[in-house]
Parts: sequence; C-alpha cells; structure tokens
Amino acid sequence: MRGLTLHQQLAQELESSRAQVLAAIDGLSDEEASRPAADGWSVKDHLTHIMLWHEMRFFEISRIARGGRASFPVTNEAGVEGINGWFVAGRRALTLDQVIADLEFARAMVLEAVANAPEDRLDQRLYEEIGIQGGAAHDREHAGLIIAWRQKEGL
Repeated sequence: MRGLTLHQQLAQELESSRAQVLAAIDGLSDEEASRPAADGWSVKDHLTHIMLWHEMRFFEISRIARGGRASFPVTNEAGVEGINGWFVAGRRALTLDQVIADLEFARAMVLEAVANAPEDRLDQRLYEEIGIQGGAAHDREHAGLIIAWRQKEGL
C-alpha cells in the first residue's frame, strides 16, 4: 500500500476485513447465527469473539498512544481460550443485531484510536498479544470460518 500513511493503511485493512465479516454473515437469521458449529461456537460467538479483541485492542492502542506500555502480555493458548470462553458465554444471550451493533462500535473505537495515535506509537513492536495489524487478519480468519460453516450447512 504505497503512498499511504500507517494510519491510512491500518484503517484500510480494518475496513476491508469488516466488509469480509459482513459479507460472511449476510442474510443469516438470529436463529441460524445462534446454531453451534462443530467447534461449539456459533456465528454470533465468533462475532462476539472478534468484538472482544477489538475492545481490548482499543484500550491497548489508546494506552500505548499516551506513552504507556502494552498491558496484555503474550500468554499461552489456555489463557486466551479461558478469556474467549468467558466473554463468549457471557454475551451469548445477545441478539444477532446487538452483536453486530456492538462489533461495529468496537471496530469504530479501534479506528478512532488509530487515527488519534501518533504514528510512532503504532509501531507493532510496542504491542504484545494484542497487535494492531493482527486485527484485520483476525477478522478475516473468522470470516473464513463462518463461510466454511455456511457452506457445510448449506446456508
């Protein structure tokens, strides 16, 4: 992405991954999005998971932009799975519309944090577990899982 500032590049990547997630869930009803897949998670659970990490990403970017250090250290897979499971279970009763609205809000908070951060505070080396540049890739990964589930289910 030549000629773009890091702010613009990150915003463009997040917008692109947003479009992929929205395309992956397009047309699903609340009931369909609530069905658990083989991994035990529903589409809503995947969206809640994406939302959680964007919420945490917002705080990490904001903290680091103010000169602080990353506060979410690299952790083991069991630790991450525990966090994921707790948040997903706690938000499972939300409707699909609410989950999408909350995800959109969380992503907007990340975009705002990126836009307000000094460019040198967006350096990936300042981040530990919750990197900025990993956010878009994480969204795309879950969009792919949702698409694969929909194909298997014939949705």
